[in-house]
Amino acid sequence: MHDGTGRIMAAAFPIMMMAGAAISAAGAIQQANAAKSAALYNATLKDRDAGLSLQQADREAQQVRWASARAQGGLLAGYSASGVSTDTGSPLDVLANSASQAKLDEETVLWNGKLKATGFMSGAALDRAQAKNMEQQGQLSAASYLIGGIGQSGYAYARTGAGREPLTTANS
Repeated sequence: MHDGTGRIMAAAFPIMMMAGAAISAAGAIQQANAAKSAALYNATLKDRDAGLSLQQADREAQQVRWASARAQGGLLAGYSASGVSTDTGSPLDVLANSASQAKLDEETVLWNGKLKATGFMSGAALDRAQAKNMEQQGQLSAASYLIGGIGQSGYAYARTGAGREPLTTANS
C-alpha cells in the first residue's frame, strides 16, 4: 500500500541522511578546530617558557659572576692581609684557577638554560605540527562524512524508487 505519507518519507529519507552527514562533517571540523586551537595555545606557552628559561639562565649566570667576584675578592684580601704577593707563584695559580672555574660554572648555567629552552622550542614545534595535522584530519573526516552521506542518500533514493516505494523493513 502506497499512501502519501510513505512517499513523503521515502523522498525525505535521503535528504535527512544528507543533513545528518552535513552535521557530522561540521562537527568534525569544529572538533578539529578546537584541537588545533589547543595545540597552538600549548605551542605559545612553550615558546614563552623557552624565553623564560633563557632569562633565568642569564640571571643565574650573573649570580655566578657575582659570587666569583666575591670569592676572588676574598682570596685577594686574604693574600694581602698575609703579605703574600699575588703576582707570581701559587697565589697567582689559585686566583687563575678560581677565575677559570667560575667562568666554567657561568658557561654551564648558560648552556643548561639553552638546553632547557631548546626542549621547550622543540615541544612548541611539535604542537604546531599537531595543530596542522588536526586541521587536515578534520577536513578529511568532514569530506568522508559528506561522501558517505551522498552514497547512502543515493542508495536510499534508489531503493525507494525515487519516492515510489516506501522504505520499510520488509524491503530492506
